Amino acid sequence: MDWSPARGLRIRMAVALFFLLAAVVAATLATGAVLTLLLGGAVAIAAPNAELLTLELILLIGAAATLVVLLAVVWGERDTPRHAVRAVGARRIDDYSHPDLLTEVRAVARQADVPVPAVYVAPTDTPLSLATGFRPVNANLVVSEGLLDLLSAAEREAVLAHELAHVANRDAAVLTTVSLPIGAAERVLDLLSGPTAGVEHGEPSEADYADGLLTVGLGLVAPVWLAAQLLAASLSRTREFSADAGAVAITGEPSALASALERIDAAVAERPSRDFRTNSVAAFAIVEPSADDAGDGVLAPLRRLISRAFATHPPTEARLARLRELTREAGETTPKDD
Repeated sequence: MDWSPARGLRIRMAVALFFLLAAVVAATLATGAVLTLLLGGAVAIAAPNAELLTLELILLIGAAATLVVLLAVVWGERDTPRHAVRAVGARRIDDYSHPDLLTEVRAVARQADVPVPAVYVAPTDTPLSLATGFRPVNANLVVSEGLLDLLSAAEREAVLAHELAHVANRDAAVLTTVSLPIGAAERVLDLLSGPTAGVEHGEPSEADYADGLLTVGLGLVAPVWLAAQLLAASLSRTREFSADAGAVAITGEPSALASALERIDAAVAERPSRDFRTNSVAAFAIVEPSADDAGDGVLAPLRRLISRAFATHPPTEARLARLRELTREAGETTPKDD
């Protein structure tokens, strides 16, 4: 099944991927410079014979340490899909607990031509859906009790199709790979800012010492970090549009997805959830908290602008506009057009 994005979106995705990979290299080199100075100084102090301390040896030690740090960060990312599931307290379901939901997931997976994912239900009233997993064969699909209660059967099918389009496009793997230093820094900053998502479910932060070292490297290339953040957010928004198009290609009902997005967006604003509003979860979800929740005051417009620039999802209204256009092309009539 082909639901590849339009040429303009593909070009934007390619450009963003290129610069994000450049950010990974820059952050790694900066981390390497820090480690080379630290380890070089340590060797200089401890070396019994100063003649043994050559520039080549210092650079070799720094390069090896940098590679170890980078590999440690990559190794740490292997648990990211499961961490997102555990952070919302989701539990895996079976044919005895949720037979109807599993039947729907299997039907949509068959239409999307992807393996049936492991399905989890999160015990929260906030409508939440997300897909994690670096490969389609080990994907995880999470929906909340609030989402199941909120949506109609057609809307639920559209949401499932959106998530499985992410699985088919390997979006979790792509976004995790190209934003490795960003993800490491976010884990460290989340840990420093207070209790992290998942603590109440017994799932502590993923942040570790390797993340901290890479964050230091990013701090030395702060402009690159900022640009990488903006590019990663832009790439994520682009892939959300692509997943919306994939859901329409799977179900053939753009109006159902549009209706679901409206309901979810409104409900999220009314029933905010700490688990949902953290980066580690919101980036995977079908919607994220609105960028318009910037409060009042003189700085509200600036806060709103910054929030939109770093948002991992497009504004819901922009997604609805595209879906209405697909609805018109399909000869349908949405409730808003009645």
